[in-house]
Amino acid sequence: VQTEQQVGNENQGESVKENSVAELLKEELEKAKQKIASLEDSFLRERAEFQNYKRRTAAEYAKIKGEAVKNFIIKFLNPIDNLERVGTGVNVSDEMKPFIDGVGMILREMSGILEKENVVKFSPVGQPFDPTTMEAIASDESEDVKEETVVEVYQAGYVFTENNESFALRPARVKVARPKY
Repeated sequence: VQTEQQVGNENQGESVKENSVAELLKEELEKAKQKIASLEDSFLRERAEFQNYKRRTAAEYAKIKGEAVKNFIIKFLNPIDNLERVGTGVNVSDEMKPFIDGVGMILREMSGILEKENVVKFSPVGQPFDPTTMEAIASDESEDVKEETVVEVYQAGYVFTENNESFALRPARVKVARPKY
């Protein structure tokens, strides 16, 4: 028969064992929580890194595509200018009229293709001079203008627009009137 003291000691031993098991479980739980927090942080960092990578590669792709389109289109601008010169400044005979009309149709078709690709021809007569889209070939002083203004276009310019950004494929070559001082 057990005495009361022995029963008390056993109960006390069992409660010490339960306390130590509970503390071990609490420690393991804390370690697991820390590991989960660490993995969660690592996951979020990797996810952010991947999103930045996607954004960066998309921007690089757009830049490369824009440069490729720009370089391709620039090669066509001088031949288009030459086709525009066909029949200008000469008397067109009845025999040449169908040829000139055919060249005109080809030019209109090429212009339509360029416009569909967001390439626009501009001839800035009467506009203020903009050195980002124009190249001044000649200039005159004039009392009629208050700021540098384009008075003649020697060669039209072309602008490419994409994603609300525009840049000159070829600047317009112009004559500028400057105000007299």
